[in-house]
Amino acid sequence: MLGLIPSQYKLIAAGVAVLALMAISATGAWKWQANSYERQISEIRGGHAEANAATIRKHQAERLGLEKRLAANDQQRYGELRHAQQEIDRLSAAVADGSRRLSVRASCPAVGVPGTASAGSLDDGTQRADIHPEDAGRIVAITGDANACAVKLTALQEWAREVTKGN
Repeated sequence: MLGLIPSQYKLIAAGVAVLALMAISATGAWKWQANSYERQISEIRGGHAEANAATIRKHQAERLGLEKRLAANDQQRYGELRHAQQEIDRLSAAVADGSRRLSVRASCPAVGVPGTASAGSLDDGTQRADIHPEDAGRIVAITGDANACAVKLTALQEWAREVTKGN
């Protein structure tokens, strides 16, 4: 085939052939390098995806644990609140029907009663005064509200501790 090319063009033909081989080699090297880089990029992306997935799973597990602890605290505090309300309702009913009376210690002696107790008495000498039933009912209601508020406050404090734990 070289015999068909005139001699003055053989040098040009050789140069074109060399350029063609160089272009083919460069194209092949470029494609090989592109495939290599693509593979490296895929590995890096896969590594980041795995790390991100692991982080997401960790955060989801932490959140689920927090939700479980908060639910358990809510359940416990709701039970305490219900118990406190039942006790207040029971005490209110007992005060209302007269089966339970509220009294206070009084430091002044009652009319017609000597100020000191006799030696044979079991009393310590202090007198007791009954509280009017309406006032006793209001005292019981106030006490009940205070107990409910204490339970609610404790629940709120525990919730805040759980939510801010680790921050």
